[in-house]
Amino acid sequence: MGPRIGVFGAGAIGGFLGVHLAAGGADVTLLGRRSLLEHAGRLRARRVDGARVEPGASLRLTDDPEQLRDRELVLVTVKSGDTEAACTQLAALTRRDCVLVSLQNGLDNSATLRARLGDRVVGGIVSYNVIREDGGACLRQTTGGSILAGRGAGEVAAAMRTLARALDVAGLTLELRDDIDEVLAGKLVINLINGVCAATGLSLADMLRSRDARWCWAQCMREGVDILTRDGRRPARVIALPPWLLPRVLGLPNAIVTRVARRLVSVDPAARSSTLQDLERGKPTEIDALNGAIARLAARHGARAPANEVVTAAVHELEGQRAPLRFLAPGELRARVEAARGR
Repeated sequence: MGPRIGVFGAGAIGGFLGVHLAAGGADVTLLGRRSLLEHAGRLRARRVDGARVEPGASLRLTDDPEQLRDRELVLVTVKSGDTEAACTQLAALTRRDCVLVSLQNGLDNSATLRARLGDRVVGGIVSYNVIREDGGACLRQTTGGSILAGRGAGEVAAAMRTLARALDVAGLTLELRDDIDEVLAGKLVINLINGVCAATGLSLADMLRSRDARWCWAQCMREGVDILTRDGRRPARVIALPPWLLPRVLGLPNAIVTRVARRLVSVDPAARSSTLQDLERGKPTEIDALNGAIARLAARHGARAPANEVVTAAVHELEGQRAPLRFLAPGELRARVEAARGR
């Protein structure tokens, strides 16, 4: 049997990784909600290249946190708003030598976990998109991307190498980095697309085809790079283009952007941002940890981030609505951003 790995808060990303790890021979426990347990024996994954992955018998689905007590490694994939509560549970449930890997959206989740749980916490990102299909039983990767995490030191470093090997056997690659804080900042800048897609209801592919929506995303990224730099953070490159250059490319004509996007990352027509998926399922979103985080950080430095302020407010308006959701047209979102910039 391979390494004992747990996933705390297994949703689409956590489930996708857990299925792969189990298929590669790891002993995997997914801790999630009852909606996850409904798929016991049926949960599976499909990669962006079309490969289908079945987990085998070494995958357990549970809603009992006690099942994580014997884990050597735990991947933390809860929503950002649940990180504080996760600290308390993980402190009580996991062994002191259990390494915790935060694979969450947002900027400061790994730091929050580390403040409570010590240096056994490692930050990381999953840079691709996963959606639920077949009622949630199939977890499908819909964009290209990578998994990156901190390297760690001593026994933590050994555990991270174990995780990298387990993912490699499963057909996934984990890149261990010394600059993971900069990577997290870079991921946040790219992830500001989440709010734009959620506010407009557009899939990722449709967003890239809309000049107005691309313009909004570009403004959000420009603000993000500026504010993060003021805060002493240097957003690292997560995809082929660095965060400061991508907004310039988004202003080019549709045909050029489409060709560039295909070279940068594969995007399935069904790909939808995680924030939009939360809205569609009637769940609270992570917008305050994404676009909202840039707006708050700007205020902390006596500045403004109007594009991110507008996008955050638009998503919060949608959170309070019943279906059918009244999304903004891309032109209306752009008009709101332009008005906010003029104030």
